[in-house]
Amino acid sequence: MASSTPPHYSITTPKPHHTPHPTPQNPLQKHHQRRHRSSHRLHSSSSSGSAAASSSAGACGGAASTTIASSASAGSSSAPASSSSHKNGILDRNPAFLPYYPQEGAGLTPEFRRNRTTRVISKRNLSSPKPSQSSARAASPAAARCLIQILRSGPDDHPLGNIVTSFQPDLAVPEDYCYILHELGNRQKCPLKALKFFNSTMPLMKSLTEQGKLLTAAIGGLGRMGCPDLARKVFDVGFSRGCANTIYAHTALISAYARSGLATKAMDVLEMMKATGLKPTTISYNAVIDACGKGGVDLQLTLGFFREMLHNGLCPDRKTFNSLLAACSRAGHLEDARMVFDEMIHLGIGQDIYTYNTFIDTICKCGNMELALQVMLDMPMNRVQPNVVTYSTLMDGYSKLEQFDEALNLYEKMKALKIGLDRVCYNTLLSIYVKTGRYEDIVRVCNEMDVTGVDKDTVTYNCLINGHGKQGRFDIVSYLIQEMRDRGISPSVLTYSTLIDIYSKAGMYGDAANVFLEFKESGLKADVVLYSSFIDTLAKNGLVDCAVWLLDEMTRMGIEPNVVTYNTIIDAFGKSRIVVEDGGVGNELAGVDGSGGRIVGAFGQLAKGIGHAVVEDYRRRSEEMLCILGLFQKMIQQGVRPNVVTFSAILNACSRCNSFEDASLLLEQLRLFDNFVYGVAHGLLMGSREAWVQAQSLFDELRRMDAPTSSAFYNALTDVLWHFGQRRGAQQVVLEGVHRHVWENTWTEYSLDLHLMSVGAAQAMVHAWLLSIHSIVFEGRKLPEYVSILTGWGKHSKVAGASTLRRVIEALLNSMGAPFHLEKFNVGRFVSPGATVATWLRESSTVNILLLHDRRVQSANPLNLIPRLQALGL
Repeated sequence: MASSTPPHYSITTPKPHHTPHPTPQNPLQKHHQRRHRSSHRLHSSSSSGSAAASSSAGACGGAASTTIASSASAGSSSAPASSSSHKNGILDRNPAFLPYYPQEGAGLTPEFRRNRTTRVISKRNLSSPKPSQSSARAASPAAARCLIQILRSGPDDHPLGNIVTSFQPDLAVPEDYCYILHELGNRQKCPLKALKFFNSTMPLMKSLTEQGKLLTAAIGGLGRMGCPDLARKVFDVGFSRGCANTIYAHTALISAYARSGLATKAMDVLEMMKATGLKPTTISYNAVIDACGKGGVDLQLTLGFFREMLHNGLCPDRKTFNSLLAACSRAGHLEDARMVFDEMIHLGIGQDIYTYNTFIDTICKCGNMELALQVMLDMPMNRVQPNVVTYSTLMDGYSKLEQFDEALNLYEKMKALKIGLDRVCYNTLLSIYVKTGRYEDIVRVCNEMDVTGVDKDTVTYNCLINGHGKQGRFDIVSYLIQEMRDRGISPSVLTYSTLIDIYSKAGMYGDAANVFLEFKESGLKADVVLYSSFIDTLAKNGLVDCAVWLLDEMTRMGIEPNVVTYNTIIDAFGKSRIVVEDGGVGNELAGVDGSGGRIVGAFGQLAKGIGHAVVEDYRRRSEEMLCILGLFQKMIQQGVRPNVVTFSAILNACSRCNSFEDASLLLEQLRLFDNFVYGVAHGLLMGSREAWVQAQSLFDELRRMDAPTSSAFYNALTDVLWHFGQRRGAQQVVLEGVHRHVWENTWTEYSLDLHLMSVGAAQAMVHAWLLSIHSIVFEGRKLPEYVSILTGWGKHSKVAGASTLRRVIEALLNSMGAPFHLEKFNVGRFVSPGATVATWLRESSTVNILLLHDRRVQSANPLNLIPRLQALGL
C-alpha cells in the first residue's frame, strides 16, 4: 500500500545512464520500477531529523526535526541549546529552525528570494478533524434573494436602499449582511455598490461586535475588488466608531493591501496592530508574508516575519509554507523549495494541488524536467491529482528548453485524460506553435478556444502578434490588432513593445515610430522594455541624439535603463546621424532605403520636444568618443554592469572612428573601469606583445559565452584592429577564434564561409586561409577542382547580392589579383578552379601580398604565422 506521505526528491544531476530531458512516454512507462530508488529522492539534511519525523505527533509543539536550514553554519552551531528560552515547541525540538529564531547579531541563513500568495487556505493537517457542517452557518434564503437583486441593480443609492429595506425583516444580523458583502467582493467588481451597502446597513448593527463583523466583511470585500484605499477608508470609519480595534479588522486590511502588492502599507498595519495591544495570528502573518511577496520586498525581511511567528509561539500552516514555496519558485531556488517541501512533510502538513504545482514550477525553472515529471507522477500516490495547471507548467518548462515535442506529448496526454484546457494552457500551446511555425495548428487552437468558450486575452494576442510578426506576416498582425480593438481588449505595454520590435526588425521604422506615439497617448505606464525597443529603432536609423534624449526621459520618469538600452545607443555612435534644427528635424541619413525619412516624419512631434538646446548640449561635449565615455560612466553610476556586448559595441564605435588617437584615448579611459577587458583591447591596438598573454585569459573566459555573443566580441575586436592598421593582430584574433570554434563550419581546407563574420574579421580570415592553401600547394598536394569563398548576401540585406561583406571581399580579391569570380547561380559565392589558384599561389610575389603587417609594433620578434596556420590542422 502506497504511503500517504509525499516522498523526498533528489535535486542532483541525473545519472549518466539516464536521459537528461526525456520524452514523457519513457518516464511514464518506467516510473514504477524506479519510484523508490534513493538516488531519485531528496534527502533531508539530518537523518536523525527524518527518523524523528516518523514519530511526530502532529501537534506544532511535537513536530519532527525540520530540514529547512540545510548546512549548519558556525552561527547556528553556537546557538543556545536550552529549550527554556524558546516560546515555540518547533524551536525546542527542531534545532535547524534556530537560524530563524531572533538572535543578536545573527542573520538568516537560508537564501530565499521572493514570496507570493496562494488562494488555498487549508488546515495545517489533513488528518485533523474538520469542522462540522453546523459550525459554518449558511446564508438564509432571504440573503440569497437579496444578493441576486443587488447584483442586478445599478449603483444608484435609491434602488439599493429600497432593496435593503424590503429584505430587512428577513435578514439575520450580522451574518446575512456579512454574507452579502463577501459575495459582492467575489462576484462583482463594483466597489461603490459594496460601499453604499455597507453605509446603509451599518446603522442596523446593534452592538460593537456586530459592527466589527460587518466592518471586517466590508474591508475584505473591497480588498478582493482591488480597492485597498477604499478598504482603508472603511477601516478608519470603523476605528473612529470604536469597532475596528480587532484582530479580524486589522487582518482583513492587511489582506486587502496584500492583494494589491502594497507591502509597506501591510507592514504598517501589522505594526499598528501590535502597538494597540493586539496579538497577530497566523492568518495575520500569512497576509503580511503574502504582501511582502507580491510587493517585491527583500526576502530576508519577509523571512523575518516567519521567524517572528515562531518567536510568538504561532504554528505555520499550509498557506505559510505554500507562500514560502512560491517564493522559491519565483527565484528559481530548487534547494530552498525542497527544504520547504520537506518541512511540510515533517510537520504533518499535507501538500495540496497548489503545493505540488508550485514545487513543479520551481523545478521547471531550474530546467530539471525529469525531476518535474517524476514529482507529477508521484502526486496520485499522495491523493493529489494533477490538474490543468500541473500540465501547463510542465509544458511551459519544456517549451522554454525548446523541447517542443515533449511539451506537445503532454498536451496529447491531457486530451487523453479529458482534462480541459484553461486560458493559460492555451496560451502556452499557442506559444509553442508560434515558435515552431505551425500556423495551421495556431488557427485550430484559436477556433478551439472560441468553441470551448475560452476568451483570448492580451497574453494570447501578444503571443500571436509576436509569432506572425517574426514571420513577416504583417497583414495578420494588422488583423489581430483590429480584432483586439473590436473585442474591447486593451493592448498592454508588452503589446506595444512587441509591435515596435517586430516593425523595427523588419525595417518598418515609420510603423514602429507610429506605435510609440500611439503608446504615448494611451495613458499606460512605460517600462524599460518599451523604451529600449524604441531606442533601438532610433539608433538603427542614426537618430542618436533622439535616442540619448529618450534615455534621459526614461530616467526622469523613474525607469531604470538596463544594459541593453545602453548597448543599443553606444553601438549607434558613428553611424548615420540627424540634425535637429530650429524649424524641425533635418535628415542626414544615408543608405537606409528612405526609412530614415519616414521615421523622422513620424517622430517629428516627439522630436520637437527635444529642442535645439538639448541636442546642442550633447554636441558641445559631442565628440563621439566623449559621448560614449559619458554613457559608460552613467552605466557605472546607475549600477548597470557592462557586458561583452557593451565591449563589442564600444569597439564597433572605435572601428568607425577616423581618429586613432580618439579610439586609443577612449580605450585608455575605459581601462579605469575594467583593465582586464579594455586593457587587452588597448594593448592589442597599440601593438603590445605582452597584451597577448592577458588576451589568452580573456579568450578563455569567452568560451563560457553563447556563440552569438562570443562571435560578436571577436568580430568587433578584429574590426577595430583591422581598421587602424593592426592587420597581423587582427589575423591572430581570427586564428584564435578558429581554434576555439567561435564561427562554426567557417573554415575547411578548400572552402571558406564568411557570412557570420564582420568586414575586418572576414578580410583577415581570407588572408590566413589563402596562406594555408599556399602551404598546401608547396607541400606538393593537389587542390580540388574548385575552391570557394562564401560571403552570403548579407544577414539584413533586402536585395539579393547587396551584401556589404560581399563587396568588400570582392575588392580585396581584386586588389590581390586572386583568380576568383562570382559563381553564376550564386552571387554570394566566389569560386576558382583549384589548378588556377595553385598557379597564382606559386608566383613569387603572391606570398608577400598575403602576409600582413602591423602599423604599430612594440615587439621585436613577431610571431611566425605559417606554423600557426599549419597547427590549425583543418
